[in-house]
Amino acid sequence: MNFVRPETFRGGVAIVIDAVRASTTICAALSNGAAGVVPALTAEDARRKAVELRLEAAGRGERPRIVLGGERAGVRIEGFDLDNSPFSYTRERVEGTMIVFTTSNGTAGLLHAAQADRVLVGTLSNLAAVVDAVADDARPAHVLCCGTRNDVSLDDCLAAGAFVELLLARGRTPTSDDGALLCLHAWQNASRSFDDLDEAMKSSRGGRNMVNIGLGRDVTECSRVDAYPVVPEFDAAAGVIKLA
Repeated sequence: MNFVRPETFRGGVAIVIDAVRASTTICAALSNGAAGVVPALTAEDARRKAVELRLEAAGRGERPRIVLGGERAGVRIEGFDLDNSPFSYTRERVEGTMIVFTTSNGTAGLLHAAQADRVLVGTLSNLAAVVDAVADDARPAHVLCCGTRNDVSLDDCLAAGAFVELLLARGRTPTSDDGALLCLHAWQNASRSFDDLDEAMKSSRGGRNMVNIGLGRDVTECSRVDAYPVVPEFDAAAGVIKLA
């Protein structure tokens, strides 16, 4: 993420990938009926935004259901309702709610790409749906890997390679930067079977972090291609992610 300046995205479409786990969790939440997801950079920002949303709703005579979700170091933030596991965002828990959400890497990536004309949340879980949404768009398509603590992470690269493969098949052309081709080769090497992909995801920095704290099942969920066929779109002006 640190390798690209925010203004680079102006005039284009940004696909923001945090494969393990924020992108998948956002897809799960919206698939299960959440009204929207409000990304926040820090836990303090998230708490403040939740208060602001409640006050704004009270001014309209409404009582919205607001959920605080997020993690630091892979675990739920103290005082928050939910963590950053796609399994936590069930229909029973999130349907009709507005989720204020902060994670170690993913929400920072979304805010980093906010100058794009269109910002989409992408991952393996919604691969085909997002490709369908952007394949015929004449604007440049930027695939942003959030990484892990500002370093390159294989899990995001694998998902990015999957997007590159399908976008090339739909007639898009890569830029002169070889990053897209590097991700493509990593994806093609790892995607021969689900077991190969799952193993590669778990071997990544983000995947290892999850396995080490007993959350390997989350990585497997994040490895399921097209498990949540939705297109989450971040309206930067409104500050909320909703289904496109």
